[in-house]
Amino acid sequence: MKKIAILIVLFFAFSAPCAAGSVSFSLNEWAYNSVPGPRLRHPIYETAAISNGQPLEFSWWNDFTSTSGYIFKLYKGYNMYADNLILKENLPADAGSFKVKAGLFEDGKVYTWSLVRISFSGYKSDRSCNSFRVIRK
Repeated sequence: MKKIAILIVLFFAFSAPCAAGSVSFSLNEWAYNSVPGPRLRHPIYETAAISNGQPLEFSWWNDFTSTSGYIFKLYKGYNMYADNLILKENLPADAGSFKVKAGLFEDGKVYTWSLVRISFSGYKSDRSCNSFRVIRK
């Protein structure tokens, strides 16, 4: 029974569509060292409007007190591959938003952003992510 439980945990850990980083192989370590993923605020819809060269602001709820920082990544297209990565930033623990210059975006193109929370003990959360199409006004 214990082997089945471990296999189920490993299956879901490796099959998560937005799973990040390393997976702990001990059931007890996995349970105690898990870090909740950040909750995204904006943009979380299918489109994001950019007007008059204003930067696009990415925001999330900063509601986890033992956070040492975040890793923000922006990809061109839907796929989060290294070849599609156009921006990566390490952000401080008190960050709740990050602005990206409008010149980085093309009208009508799809972009995907991801955010990973890092705990004080160095563990990383699963990444939270969303894809959107840029609409210039």
